[in-house]
Amino acid sequence: MYSIEFKTKNKGKAGQFYMLSVPGVGEAPISVASGSGRRLVFTIRSIGTVTARMKGSKSVGLRGPYGTYWPWKDNDEIVAVAGGIGVPPIRSLIEEMEDSKMTERLEVLYGARSPSDIVYKNQFKEWKKDLDIHITVDKGDSEWKGSVGFVPSLLKDSHFSKNAALFVIGPPLMMMNTVKEALKLGYKDDRIFLSLERRMECGIGVCGHCNVGQYYACESGPIFNYSTVKGEQELFL
Repeated sequence: MYSIEFKTKNKGKAGQFYMLSVPGVGEAPISVASGSGRRLVFTIRSIGTVTARMKGSKSVGLRGPYGTYWPWKDNDEIVAVAGGIGVPPIRSLIEEMEDSKMTERLEVLYGARSPSDIVYKNQFKEWKKDLDIHITVDKGDSEWKGSVGFVPSLLKDSHFSKNAALFVIGPPLMMMNTVKEALKLGYKDDRIFLSLERRMECGIGVCGHCNVGQYYACESGPIFNYSTVKGEQELFL
């Protein structure tokens, strides 16, 4: 993984995405990882030709922002649940709430495969000074002193009420299990918000890669209320 930083006033909002392009290669939708100050940061995993060529490129195009965003201003309590490399849009959420001095309304649950797979390891250490953050790994190592287990298991220990808004992003299986656990614990459908940005490809509703039933994630999302999409068969594919 690598990060790209732009200096711009047009920062977008946490949960939104931009189209990043490499001349002569193509473009890809990438979610905002940081919009603090005049910086706009994207953390990217090389999974295709565009994202592979983008690393180290001297010329990267940018257009956006597009899409829906985390509705944190509408909720007094927020539990953000992230898995693996899905954490960049949660980083931007943390920073937005820090800038508004609202972090007391936020609890972060994050899970990675192993301690070495934790994204933003140094930032998490800093955030923990002022934020309620819980981290777990699927499998620890000899130096790991923290929790071991899948991230949905952390939900039961949340100190917020079951009326808190649940913001979920990560691999499909992790998201599905988080939703199942949340419903079992008493969260309501309309208090769960999912980021489906992983499904996007063209970003403009043409390729059909990101369709979730009647919706395109790039046009109607990527942030969806679970009550809206829970009946769609493609939701956790």
